Amino acid sequence: MKNGFLSCCFFLLLGACSVPLAVPDKNLAPDGESSARLLQIRIERWGEVRFSGLLALRQRGEGLYYILLDATGVKLLEVAVDGAGEYRLIHAKGGLQDSALGGFLAEVLIRTYGQEPATLPCAGTWLYQLCREENTGNGWRKYGQVGPLQLWQVVADPGHAANAAVIYRQPWLGVRIFLAPTKEDTKKG
Repeated sequence: MKNGFLSCCFFLLLGACSVPLAVPDKNLAPDGESSARLLQIRIERWGEVRFSGLLALRQRGEGLYYILLDATGVKLLEVAVDGAGEYRLIHAKGGLQDSALGGFLAEVLIRTYGQEPATLPCAGTWLYQLCREENTGNGWRKYGQVGPLQLWQVVADPGHAANAAVIYRQPWLGVRIFLAPTKEDTKKG
């Protein structure tokens, strides 16, 4: 009897954690443009820069495909991500093969460019909600929250939507990731 009750509670919590999402058709680029982007990326942890380099990003169906490059252009990671955030490591250089960076970046990128709430401004349950707020000047803010606690947040600077720099924050981990278009990407858009 007790095990049945615990099982019901477990499945209730699992169901409460799922968020109704709408996967955008063209979140990386405006209509008629390629979804391929070359971005500058800087990863900070507790205010200390942990990585700085380039990120090649392409929308692939409902998911994403990305290549992480160091500042000299050497390919460090190559990853395919589906719309649900599940990732497949295609290539990893050296110690990155066993690190969690590929999966963490997959989660960050799908939250930033792939997931949208099914209804605006928020969708979800009382346990977890995904929200997106539009600001004047084409800026936006997207976040995931449990009750009143915000787990993560993405903020896009005002400006042309395709060329907006975004900042991803996960405060309880001390992580901040800056994604900004390169000069080549800005010329394209």
